[in-house]
Amino acid sequence: MQGVLEERFSRLLGESIRVVGAGRTDAGVHATGQVVNFKTTRPVPRERLLDALNRALPRDVKVQSCEEVEENFHARRDARSRTYRYTVIERKCPSPILGRYALIQPPGLAVEKMEEAAGRLVGVRDFWALQGGGADGVKSTVRELIRLECRREGDRVVITGVANAFLYQMMMLAVGRGELTGAEVVRAVSCGERKMLPGPAAACGLCLVEVSY
Repeated sequence: MQGVLEERFSRLLGESIRVVGAGRTDAGVHATGQVVNFKTTRPVPRERLLDALNRALPRDVKVQSCEEVEENFHARRDARSRTYRYTVIERKCPSPILGRYALIQPPGLAVEKMEEAAGRLVGVRDFWALQGGGADGVKSTVRELIRLECRREGDRVVITGVANAFLYQMMMLAVGRGELTGAEVVRAVSCGERKMLPGPAAACGLCLVEVSY
């Protein structure tokens, strides 16, 4: 997405544009609340910029709002928290449409066990055990998990996480599937034993929904 934004914005504004995003959205992950900032020397009126940017972008990438900020604003470093939402749809048959934005799996997730395990993880911890290989270059794996909730909405199970930052491929469904207990997840996190944990859930269900400043 960064490449698309930079290429289209550069073409529109007639100069090289570099964008800074508030959070990573890796391959297959979606975003409805991503925040980016960029600098331009072109005196483009703000009220016209939104329409101009969206005309330049492809149909699957659109700007929802834009505003002028202080020159030292940094979308990633200035963010206080990020909210991600993971959606699971329980149904017996796959769906080529719903499956683009949610994980489709057979019914039976134990949401109450997921909620209990989620409560154990809230707080400041070293989440090294929950990261994927794509985060090997991060300076620190200590994160403040502000809120982690699991709830059922009809045939949907929604996991919402709020943290100061997230690690690559951090969300899991192992507890709901009965592969692990909440106590085992906490023990793995505390001991840093990544090999005790199963792999991450499919990226299609994850969405960055809000960045707070």
